[in-house]
Amino acid sequence: MNDATLLTIDGRIATITMNRPEVRNALTGTGVLEGLLEALDSIKDDPDLSVLVLTGAGSAFSAGGNLKDMRAGEDIFEGSARQIAESYRTSVLRLMRTVASLDLVTIASINGPAIGGGCDLALLCDLRLASSSARFGQPVVDLGLVPGDGGAWILPRIVGWQRASELIFTGRIVDAAEALEMGLIIDVVEPDHLAGRVDGLASMIGEKPPHALRLTKRLLRHARSVDFDAFLDMTAAFQAISHHTEEHRQAITSRSETQS
Repeated sequence: MNDATLLTIDGRIATITMNRPEVRNALTGTGVLEGLLEALDSIKDDPDLSVLVLTGAGSAFSAGGNLKDMRAGEDIFEGSARQIAESYRTSVLRLMRTVASLDLVTIASINGPAIGGGCDLALLCDLRLASSSARFGQPVVDLGLVPGDGGAWILPRIVGWQRASELIFTGRIVDAAEALEMGLIIDVVEPDHLAGRVDGLASMIGEKPPHALRLTKRLLRHARSVDFDAFLDMTAAFQAISHHTEEHRQAITSRSETQS
């Protein structure tokens, strides 16, 4: 694994840190994107893990695309329209698909600005907590581009169609307080307290029965795309599976002993 990302594991909690603070953890042209994919591939099917925390080193979560490379004509998205589309599909869009498809509960620990693709990456996590220095935005229209990393799909599902349209069309950057108000994040804390707040939440979730967590995560993911009847059929199937797990039997026994 390259040094553009750091992977640590503590019990059932994995933490991936984007580690290019000198370029605000830009995803492209820095090794960060490749490092994220490698780290995610190494943990996504690990049955001993339940939670993934994603964060950035330094003062930013992630600035998204690398503008320096774009100005120099060295961006990875060069060539014909077909070649550029293929580059997106096999790089940044592969990253977004991987994060969105994880059975692990994902927590974004947003230590600073999350802009463009960095914002999309944070929004694809299940839970988002931010420091008071965090900023969020989708200013890609200002660059003559469209939200190319999934933002136009996920943002309306979080803040509603009209608010998402306003943010995307204007490219406006919002601070942590406004992000909390519109539901982009679930909590804002001072920078020195962010890691502790995230650790507490991750530990609480990590203590839950792991099989039930993974199936519940799948249910929540599929709830975005299937109709209600199909969703209930899926729920019944997952519940039936859960009834036959050892962790369910142990939980019932433990709860019964506590209440007796």
